[in-house]
Amino acid sequence: MLVSIESYFHDALRPAIPHDVDVVTGPSLGPSTDDTQLLEVSALGLKLALPEGDDLTALREASFLGGTHRWPANGRQVDFVLPKGVQGEVVEVESPPGRPLRRGDDYMLEGRTVRFFRPPAQADVAVVAFLRGERAHGFLERRSCEITLVTRAWAREHGAADKLLSGALAAALVASVDLGNLDDSASDESGVRIRLLRPVMTLLGLSRGTEVFHETSFFRAQAEFLIRGQLEQLIAVGEPEPTGIIREVRRNV
Repeated sequence: MLVSIESYFHDALRPAIPHDVDVVTGPSLGPSTDDTQLLEVSALGLKLALPEGDDLTALREASFLGGTHRWPANGRQVDFVLPKGVQGEVVEVESPPGRPLRRGDDYMLEGRTVRFFRPPAQADVAVVAFLRGERAHGFLERRSCEITLVTRAWAREHGAADKLLSGALAAALVASVDLGNLDDSASDESGVRIRLLRPVMTLLGLSRGTEVFHETSFFRAQAEFLIRGQLEQLIAVGEPEPTGIIREVRRNV
């Protein structure tokens, strides 16, 4: 999940930073001997809230086999049909990815067709459907979490790091407004799905100082952010749980 957050903000900050300045995702080793300026985006850690009491499984729910299906869109299409062979029922829809939609307000389900009231914007991946199949071994759990995100700017010239961080800070705050759900799942086949739901970010503080790398002094300017949300963990492993079928009822008199 930390890498997913870093990637999101890297892509958001890159256009706001001069093209000759590297933007790296961290934690990094800092500027090299060839760098005169460098910007780092680093998610330092994720902390989960524990359930109240001694039962660590108190927030766990039943697990179901499932997966995701993604569609492209041409900007005019409103009907998106699940292909044959894709198992499960649609329980959640995002469009664009990361933006949950409301059933009945934004779309409706007709059998295996997701029908939008307004066509999604054109994109290679425009619609994501989350599917639920049969009951499985495992659990579904959602817990509150906090993530610390730091953006560091280094520069050899006095004042250059502050200027670099200023552009990064503005871009990060703008990106935080559009921060949607983030999916960190390895693959549908793994049986594990991890998502950050409804994240909200705020600026915690600014700091600056000096550091020495490779016997060269650099000025450093830094912004620290706090992200809060819910971490969803879906663990669905093994075959579907067996279900009995009543084939005959006999009455003895």
